[in-house]
Amino acid sequence: MPGAAGDRRMGYRTGEDDFTVCEKHLDRVSRTFAVNIRVLRGDAYRSMLLAYLLFRIADTIEDEPSLEAAAKIDYLAAYENLFPPGRDWRDKVDRFTASLAVRGNGAESELLFDTPRVFREFVKLPAEYISIISERVRETARGMASFQRKADGSGTVVLEDRRELERYCYYVAGTVGLMITSLFFGGSNAGRCVPENIYERLRARSVSFGLGLQMTNIVKDFQGDRERGWCYVPRSFFLDEGIDPRAGLREDSRAAEAVLNRLVDMALEYLDEAIEYVQTIPRRFVRYRLFCLWPLLMAVETLALVRRNRDQILQGTTVKIGRNDVRRIIMTSTCAVFSNHLVRWLYNGARRKADNAISK
Repeated sequence: MPGAAGDRRMGYRTGEDDFTVCEKHLDRVSRTFAVNIRVLRGDAYRSMLLAYLLFRIADTIEDEPSLEAAAKIDYLAAYENLFPPGRDWRDKVDRFTASLAVRGNGAESELLFDTPRVFREFVKLPAEYISIISERVRETARGMASFQRKADGSGTVVLEDRRELERYCYYVAGTVGLMITSLFFGGSNAGRCVPENIYERLRARSVSFGLGLQMTNIVKDFQGDRERGWCYVPRSFFLDEGIDPRAGLREDSRAAEAVLNRLVDMALEYLDEAIEYVQTIPRRFVRYRLFCLWPLLMAVETLALVRRNRDQILQGTTVKIGRNDVRRIIMTSTCAVFSNHLVRWLYNGARRKADNAISK
């Protein structure tokens, strides 16, 4: 059984319950989101943790270098059809897992082969949560498959323009923003409902919240993405600066730097909307505010780091903020979370770092 292999590799104790195993998967496949998911409690914690793993399973299929585009399309379609889980969900999940021909042996692959464990916990969630998560995971898997159809002869997926980049980011991250808003603030549970005007304001900025975080990931790991068969920088961005799209950003030139800054500016535009999203969350939902605020501030500081180290980025180095920076962000934002004025002050301070770095 694939799940048993996962137990052996990850060192699970015999009889360890499925949710404990899911928590271990979270720690292994995520650093940033493992931190902010753990600030949640109750059904919000369980649903967000499981939703993250379900989205990450789709990501793993999309990213798997041993699979051809056609195989990824088939697997993503099969994965999409697991949602929402019906009466025969066990058989369908087992068949899906048994069909996987993936050679990877890292944390993501272990999660992929532990899909049955994740589903055994997923189906225990309240029906409303299952419905919300299922809708968005299906949309993401379908969108990912549609982009795999764009793979060229070398297997690389190339995006054409900003509109296409935004559409891709919507499928992999904008859908997550919409899901978060529905899980936290929508539905019939009076404990998480907000006035309709507040809910609509949150929903209007949900996609930007997701896109800002996704664009930051694209910026900081551009060369690594190219090596696994993706070119997130649209072809038109290269052509606008007179760069051969096949060369990428390794060229040490002002043109390559202009392309990088254009990507950073896009990410900052979305994050500027995302901070409005956080400030719209009522103060009584303090844990939800922290859940959203922590990755947002980390993203802005990451973009500042990218600009300060743009020469290394253009040569293929990946940058990320350090653990001390993460701890500082968590401490300061936790103290400021009840005040929109202080939340904005923290964001503006991080934003200035990114703006000032461009001139250095």
